Amino acid sequence: MNLVDRDGGHQVPIDDSPVAYLAGVSSARMYDAAQGGKQNFTADREALALAERLGADPAGALVAHHRHVHRVVRHLAGRGVDQFVLYGTGLPSTSQAHESIHAVFPPARVVYAEQDPYMLAHAYAITGKGSDKVRIVGCDLADPVSVVDHPVVRTFVDWAEPVAVGVLSVHEIPAADTGWIVALRRAMAAGSHLWLTALSMDGYPEDLRPAVAAAIRELGLTVHFRRREQVLGLFDEMDLLEPGLVWVPQWRPDGDEPAGAPERTAWLAGVARVR
Repeated sequence: MNLVDRDGGHQVPIDDSPVAYLAGVSSARMYDAAQGGKQNFTADREALALAERLGADPAGALVAHHRHVHRVVRHLAGRGVDQFVLYGTGLPSTSQAHESIHAVFPPARVVYAEQDPYMLAHAYAITGKGSDKVRIVGCDLADPVSVVDHPVVRTFVDWAEPVAVGVLSVHEIPAADTGWIVALRRAMAAGSHLWLTALSMDGYPEDLRPAVAAAIRELGLTVHFRRREQVLGLFDEMDLLEPGLVWVPQWRPDGDEPAGAPERTAWLAGVARVR
């Protein structure tokens, strides 16, 4: 069926996707809106403005996260990593992760896994015909392990060889659930890299945290914040690359980081080598 953007009448074919899904706010489309993209609705832009009024800076945080993504993939591609599986990148309109990867290491294969049906349709449109090195699959971001056995992924990724797996949607998974990380690590060959970004309010003063939490509730989003030690525990029995677990602007900065206190992005990030 065709789903129509309420803002401009643009039609995007999405199979078996309920219209009701698009009536709400999507974190993936907010990600696109923060980049100044066109694959978002009025509700997503209003959500960003609402969060800003309530004391948060989601647009700045999402921009910082987006730039972090490109620094990480460039670094890993430069180390010769030739397989990437990326969960929850948001797939914004501009500056795709696979473009940065292929600029450094053209033979690399890249899988995007996303759950927003609109963003999936957009992803198919921009990458489906342009590269035989990119695959796009739908997934439940709260269950990253499910993609390991996805038929498309199984024919494209060799799990017996090192692979870089980026789970950029840890906030979709309840903090008490740790089984997924054990299963995912078990599926990855020695020498692989596991990359996580997780939302944390550790960098916000105590008096501002209620406003940030209120913004999330107002947006109708489900977000599982983690303390730093909880995120660090996800890397147990792996070797964190320098600079360790840090706020996203602090991970190997190269001058493209937005201004502002790194901790106010609320994103912690780390990349570890699997033993």
